[in-house]
Formats: sequence, C-alpha cells, structure tokens
Amino acid sequence: MENHSLIPRGAFDYRPVLNFDGAGKAYIAITVIWTIFLFGGLIALILLRNLTFIRIRNVTLATASVLTIHVYLVLVLIYYVLNGLYPCNFEYWIMSIYLPFGIALFQAQNVRLLDMSGLQRRLMLEPDRPASKTQVVRKGLSGLRDRWRHAGIAQRTYVGIGIGVVVQIIVAFAIFFLSRKFHAYGITSQRGDVIQCRHGWEWLPSAFWQAIWTFGFGPYILWKIRNIHDVHRWKLQTALSIVCGLPGLPLVIAAMYSPAFKVINSSWPPPMWFAPGLMMMQFVTVFFPLIEAYEARYRRKLTLSALDEWEKSRNKGGSLSSDSLRRTSSLNHTEKQERRDMYGMHALERTLSNDSSSLLEFAATREFTGENIIFLTQVRDWKRMWDRIHAGPGRNMSPDNQRMLYNKAAELFFGSVCLLTAQFPVNIESKVYVALEKMFRRDASGDLQKSIITPFADDVHCGSDSSLPSRPSATAEKIGIACTTIDEEAPAPGPCPLLNANIPRGFDRTIFDGAEQSVKYMVFTQTWARYIDATEAASVRSGSQRSSKSKYSAKSKYSSNSGSSRGSSFFGLRKSGERLS
Repeated sequence: MENHSLIPRGAFDYRPVLNFDGAGKAYIAITVIWTIFLFGGLIALILLRNLTFIRIRNVTLATASVLTIHVYLVLVLIYYVLNGLYPCNFEYWIMSIYLPFGIALFQAQNVRLLDMSGLQRRLMLEPDRPASKTQVVRKGLSGLRDRWRHAGIAQRTYVGIGIGVVVQIIVAFAIFFLSRKFHAYGITSQRGDVIQCRHGWEWLPSAFWQAIWTFGFGPYILWKIRNIHDVHRWKLQTALSIVCGLPGLPLVIAAMYSPAFKVINSSWPPPMWFAPGLMMMQFVTVFFPLIEAYEARYRRKLTLSALDEWEKSRNKGGSLSSDSLRRTSSLNHTEKQERRDMYGMHALERTLSNDSSSLLEFAATREFTGENIIFLTQVRDWKRMWDRIHAGPGRNMSPDNQRMLYNKAAELFFGSVCLLTAQFPVNIESKVYVALEKMFRRDASGDLQKSIITPFADDVHCGSDSSLPSRPSATAEKIGIACTTIDEEAPAPGPCPLLNANIPRGFDRTIFDGAEQSVKYMVFTQTWARYIDATEAASVRSGSQRSSKSKYSAKSKYSSNSGSSRGSSFFGLRKSGERLS
C-alpha cells in the first residue's frame, strides 16, 4: 500500500480525484498561455513561409513535428490535474508509439540542415550539371537499392521513421496483449494498482525507442553539422533542439524509480520532466526563423533607404552614400569611400561578371542560396553566347544557331527556374515566371521538357508533383507535368540536341532580364552585405592587415570609377518592382 504520509493533501498521488489546487490551476494556465503563444508563432511562420530562409527549413515538416509534440506536452502539463484519472492503458500507448514518433519527427526536422548543406555543396561543386528533380524508376530490388543509394540523409531518415513506427506498433501490440497489467487476460505479469501498472518491463521498448532517437540519432546529427557555419542560426537552432531533449528521459526514469524524488513527485509528476525540453524544442523551431524574419525586414529597410539615398545622390550627380548601411565614422575619407564601393550594387555586378566563385561558395555553404548565384552566372554566359553568335559574319543569326540558343535557354529554365524540374528553383515574381513558362512549356505532352532535361535518358517517368513550393498565380496545377530521370549520378549530358519545335515569338536576348533583375535584387538585399561582412570578419580573425596594394585590389574588384555605369545598373534593378518574399 502506498504511503502518503510525506505527500501534502491535494497533491499528486494517483488517486482518482482531480487536482484543482493552486499548482493544478498554475499548470492549466501555463498550458493555455503557451498554446496561444505557440499557435501565434506557427501562424506567423506559415504566413511567412515564402521567405527563403524559412522555406528551406520545410515549414510543413516543422509544423507537423511541433503540433505532434504539443499534443503530448498538453497531456504532460495536465498530468498533475488528472491525477489517477489518467488511464494507465492510454499512457502506455502514448509512451510506446506517439511520443517516440513525435521525437523522431523532430529529429527528421533537425536533419534538414545537414541535408540542405549537402545538396547546396553538391550544387556548388557541380554548377554546370542539370539540377533536376530525379526519381529512380527501375523495378525490383535493383530499383530499391538505387533509391536508397541516391537518397539523401533526410529521405533515409524518413524511411527509418517509417520502419521504426511499424516495428513499434507490432511490439506494442504484442506486449499489450501478452501482459496482464493492462487487462485480465495474458500470459505474463500480474495485474496491480495504477502505480504498479506504470512500472515493469512492458515500458522498456518505449524507453528504448526514445533513447535511439534522442541519444543515438541526435548526437549523430550534432557531430555531422559541427563544420556547418550558416548565417541563419539554423545550426544553433538544431543544436539547442537536440540538446534540450536529452535530459527528459533520464529524469523521468529517475523520478519513477528513485525514492529521492518522492516528495518532488507530489507536485511535479515524473512525466512532467519532459515538459521543459519539449517547450524549448518548440520555441527554437518556431521562433528562431521569426526572429530572423524580423532582422531581415530591418536589413531590407536599411537597404531600401540606402537605395533611395543613392538615387537622390545620382540625380544630383553625386555618388552613392551607404552610411545607412554601415557606420564608418571611425574611418578616414578614403576608407569610407572604399567601403561604400564594396557594399554598392556595381561591386556585386563586377563580382558576378568577373569571378563569382567565392560569392557562390558563401551563398551555398552559409546561406544555402547557391542557386541564385548559379542562375545569374548562367544567364550571363547565355547572353555572352548570344552576343558572340550575333556578332559573327553577316550579323544574321542562322536558324540552327537560334535553335541552339533556344535549347540552351530552355535548359536554363528547366534546370534553375521551373518549379517541377529544378531542384532549387529561384524565387521570382509570378508574372515573370508565367512569361518564362509560356515561352518554354508550350504543350501539355512534356516533349520539349523531356528532351531538354533528359536528352539521353532511356527511361523517363512523368507524373504530377504534389510537393511543390507555392508560387502565387503559378501553382503546380497550372504548370502540368513533372519529368524525372533514372540516374542521378550519370555524367552530365553534352550539348542539347536540336529540337523540331517551333521557336515562339518574342524569343530574344532579353527573355531572362526580368528574372535576372529579380534574383539580383534578392542577392543584393540579402546576400551581398553578408558576404562582404563575412569576408572582412575572416580577414580580421586571421590577423591579416591589408596593405595598400591589397586595398587597391579589393577596390578594383568591388568598385568602379564610373558613376554612370553604376547608375544604369541600379536604375534597371529598381524598375523590376517589388519581388516576392
């Protein structure tokens, strides 16, 4: 018989009586306040889902993991109030299946950083390879092996979660029907009171699965992301989410089996030790991206203010002043001008025009937006090809040359812009996207798309894609068919074959101008200043002091003596209009 002599009256004691004392009311208040706070954050996160640094986190998976964990968190926070009215059988199913599944979902969300980093690094190392969404279509065991070999760590984690859930369900059902603790029939254990029901070997599989995901897979992710240094605090978010989930299980086990916790258990039941870690996991998942969204809005406001100031200076014949971008009061006049030039738009254009490899490395490895730099360089190269051909003998473009340029443009569209085929489609305005889509996706059969993306594939599977990011006025339903190829690791195809499709009217050198300006605007407002800051910070950390020669080289790389050249580029960018987040 349980001794209640040390437990205050009205405290948690597993009796079938609700605890509506001061502690119970406090726990209910905390539950309501936290739920309102969390759901407000989730709504804001969903509304801002088109922001690049939020979209790459997979909002759907993050929302699912947060809501799954929140259901269990509510049950934990009202555990004290329910007292002995919390059925042992119900708790068994929650602990054996639901909680391990929720933790596994969180780890799947945590592994997204590692997966994104790997994909962006591969994109950086192979920028000229078509980055199409691929799908293995071979049948049988060979096809399954191919799928597993080509899958990233995120896809493998999803498979592991699915297999784990199936095994958990089988084991949980077997234990439930074999043990007499949960009902009158069975072949092992003895039926006891509500406290004895919550102790015994029947609960070991639940602890085992939680330990696998918390103490096995979690530290593995921490080890794998140790060398990632992103600008989104995503690594910090992932690390906090994993570390905060570690103490819960050991504390719950200690509270259930150690007599030292007996007095504490009267006001803080054992399962409630999960609550602090779960709340912290939810907080970093939901509110870290929202904090960055606020900071990005502030940075964008400063940038637009600088653009307005630049335009005023331009109209007066002056030069760009970026004091609103960076405070340089401690620098002399020459150094101030150098910093203005380095943060200016023309500096970005010079880098993209000459050598964008370092900018691509930063965007891919730290901001995870390498597709933007690749798209801009591909458009640059395509325009240069157009100019070379057009400047040839006779200055008249032959039909074969025009068709070749059209094929190259289509390859660029399907590899970097199209929502259905590009692995990392650039984010552009809907009207610009629709115009390009009409130019290159001219019939529902997908023949043009198939020939461009997989000209040498023996087996191509076309089907609808329901997992596409949303784009206003250019949804997947309006676009049509997704084409995928069989071998992701096959050598990149050579020059595209000449197609028999008629080249549509309006195809000229300017077809990518709108998309180029849109992407360049995003790079300038979100990536460029960070890149310059990171470059200078790395230089300071290494203790290097720039000589007058290196200063001149940096200024030559990031700036130009021609104010009119800078003006024309900026003016064209401002005409592109407000871009989508």
